[in-house]
Amino acid sequence: MKSVHILAITLPAVFFLSSCHPQPTQKVPLEFEEGQKLFHKVCASCHGADALGKETKAPALIDEDYISSNFSDADVRQQVVNGSDKMPSQRARVSDGEIEEIIKYLRYSQKSANLVADMEEPENFTNPSDEEDTSEQEKDS
Repeated sequence: MKSVHILAITLPAVFFLSSCHPQPTQKVPLEFEEGQKLFHKVCASCHGADALGKETKAPALIDEDYISSNFSDADVRQQVVNGSDKMPSQRARVSDGEIEEIIKYLRYSQKSANLVADMEEPENFTNPSDEEDTSEQEKDS
């Protein structure tokens, strides 16, 4: 009987704690979904949902300071693996392959936010702001 009470208390607590990561608000193409999932598991609690940094202790990564010409993929990798005085290392939480997926997602998100014009667009790339413009035009018609 005692174990049933412990289980009744433990299960909801585990469920609650596992859902504490900010959830993504943007739908991304299939090739970026794994990176998005990993970002929200590892990075979003500090950098905010969708890397926007709103009301978080760490900076928004959807920002010109962090586009590849200012903060390279190697810089991102180094920061994740080694950390810094402002960010703890995340090495124990992600593999090299997972870091690459996070970087792909981050670069896609920066492109979607129109911060990067020179990045090759992935196949089937749709800029979310373009979709909004189209839907606005359709409403006006």
